[in-house]
Amino acid sequence: MASLEACADHLGINAKVLQTLIRQSVIDKQDRGKYDIDEVRLQYLKHIRNLAGNNNNNLELGAERARLAKEQADAKEMENAVERGDLVYIEKVGKDFEEQLTKVRNKLLAAPTKVAAEAHAAATVKEVREIIEAAIIEALDELVGYNKEKART
Repeated sequence: MASLEACADHLGINAKVLQTLIRQSVIDKQDRGKYDIDEVRLQYLKHIRNLAGNNNNNLELGAERARLAKEQADAKEMENAVERGDLVYIEKVGKDFEEQLTKVRNKLLAAPTKVAAEAHAAATVKEVREIIEAAIIEALDELVGYNKEKART
């Protein structure tokens, strides 16, 4: 036989918590110092198992809340990466690149018509080459991020 305090120590809980469990009829009330530790432990374990069984919905709700919090944090992280320019929307990049290539294509196709008369009037092959090269460079300048200095070397 054991005291209420000894039973609480055995269960790893506060004596006041054990008194509350006794008032709630979770653990059978005994005379002072007459508690059977093994019986108290079994009653307490049964109570804990019942709580765990009744809280399955709460446990799932907690997991869902954690999942939602993670998704919200991930979304904010992606938003910040977009703001910093570390992350881009591939559809937008593809569309922008397609527009740039279309402009370059159109300028390159228009180059012969644009430079024909000037090239015909040129006195040397070197002048013709420079006229054509200038038209090509003008078309390539349509590409955003095109490094003109590197391309000329």
